[in-house]
Amino acid sequence: MSELDKILESCTGCGLCVEECDFLQKYCSSPKELAESFRAGKHRTNPEIPYSCNICGLCEARCPNELNIGKMCFEARHQLVQEGRGPLEQHQPLMKALDWNESDAFKAVLPASSASTTKRVFFPGCALSAYSPDLVLKTYDYLQQKLPGTGILLGCCGAPAYLIGEESRFQEVIDGIESNMIGLGCPEIITACPYCHYVLKRHLPNLSVTFLYPILGEIGLPEMITTERHTFSIHDPCSTRFEPDIQSSIRKLIQAAGHEVCELEHSRDSTHCCGLGGMAFAVDSNLSAKKAMRTVIESKHDLVTYCASCRGNLAAQGASVLHILDLIFGEIWQEKGVAPPAEPSVAQENQRALKLRLLEKAKMVGPAMYQNI
Repeated sequence: MSELDKILESCTGCGLCVEECDFLQKYCSSPKELAESFRAGKHRTNPEIPYSCNICGLCEARCPNELNIGKMCFEARHQLVQEGRGPLEQHQPLMKALDWNESDAFKAVLPASSASTTKRVFFPGCALSAYSPDLVLKTYDYLQQKLPGTGILLGCCGAPAYLIGEESRFQEVIDGIESNMIGLGCPEIITACPYCHYVLKRHLPNLSVTFLYPILGEIGLPEMITTERHTFSIHDPCSTRFEPDIQSSIRKLIQAAGHEVCELEHSRDSTHCCGLGGMAFAVDSNLSAKKAMRTVIESKHDLVTYCASCRGNLAAQGASVLHILDLIFGEIWQEKGVAPPAEPSVAQENQRALKLRLLEKAKMVGPAMYQNI
C-alpha cells in the first residue's frame, strides 16, 4: 500500500503533525487533505508542493498511526520523474553539484597506507569535506592511528539524486561506491555524515556501514586542549531521528570532552529539520529558513550538531553552532561556532584541496598512483 493510501485510510486529522510542520501549515489543514489533493493530481499541476517537504520524519514520530507525509511526497517525486515532470528547473544546481562531487576534481580512493591490507575506509562525505578539510584530515589521521588498515574514499553518497527522485543517477553513484569497496577488498565503510549513513546502510546491504561517532566513543578521544567547561545544546539531524544509539554517542562524546549538555525541547526523535532536508531549500528557501529558525529560537546555548549541512544552515540563520568534530579536533573551536557557511566556490576549493593534501601526504601525486572514479 502506498503512503498516500495509508494516509487516506488512517489519518484522523488530530493535528499533531501540522502544529510542528511549516510545510503542512502552508499547504493543508491535515495530511488527509493533502493526500486527497495528490490523488486529484495537484502534485502534477503544482509539483513544487511535494518538492517542498523536508522528508524529515517528524510527522511519523508524532503521529499515533505512524503516518509519514514525507514518504508520500517522496513517492510523488518519483512519479513526477517517471512522467517527465521532474526534477524541476530549481534542482539543476543540485545535480551539477553532484556531478562535481563525483568528478576527478574531488572523487578519489586511497587504500590504507599503514597496513598491507585495507580493512575499512573512512567516507567523510561531500559536505564535511567542503566545510573543513582540516577536520577530515585530523579525523582520518586519528582513525589510521587507532585502527590500522583504514583507507579513505572521497565522494558523494548520491543523496541529491535520491531525494529528488532521480533513481538512475542515484544508482550510478551507489554502484560506484560498491565497486570502489570491492576493488579495495574491504567490507566496512565508516561514515561521518548522518545522511550518508542513512543512505548507504539501506542501499549497500553487502557492506558493513558504520558511523564515526560511536566508533570514537569506543576507541577514545584524542588528547585535547583543556578549555573552560561549556554548556551545549545538541541539534540532532533528522536522518538520525530513529537512531537513539547514535544520538546518545554524541552526548557521551561532548561529556567526555569535558562539557555539559542541555537538551532542547525538540531533540532526539522530536528534532526539527535544519531546513535542508529533502533538498526542499532548492524549491522554497523561505520555508527552509523558517524551519531552521525553530531550532535557533529554541536554543538558549551554543549548538553542536554532527551534520556539516545542518551546521551550515543553522549558522546561516544566525546560530552559534559547532560540528562535533570542531569540538574534538579543532584547536580554537570557539571561533568556529559563528563561521557562516562557505560559498559554493569556496566549498569546492576545500574539496579539491582535501584531495590534493591526501595525495601529497600519501606521496601519490602522479595520476597513475591513485584511483580516480
